[in-house]
Amino acid sequence: MVRYLCLIAFTLLLIQLGFSKPEGQILFEKNCLKCHGENSRKPLSYLKREYKGKPDEIKELAKRCPWARGLSDKEIDIISKWLAGVK
Repeated sequence: MVRYLCLIAFTLLLIQLGFSKPEGQILFEKNCLKCHGENSRKPLSYLKREYKGKPDEIKELAKRCPWARGLSDKEIDIISKWLAGVK
């Protein structure tokens, strides 16, 4: 029985580590994708390419975005770092 429970716990850990989305991606998809889909003027692919390594610039842009008004500073920080590809 203990062996079975350990196997289940290990499997759940692998699923979470291997298949879960980063928090920044989840927040972006929930709050930003409606305006930054691939058919938009500034899609996600453009943002990731243009602002790679520049999370502070993304934060400044987010302050002007009407949809970002409902996000906390922490959420904006998480999204900015994810988009910029930094930790």
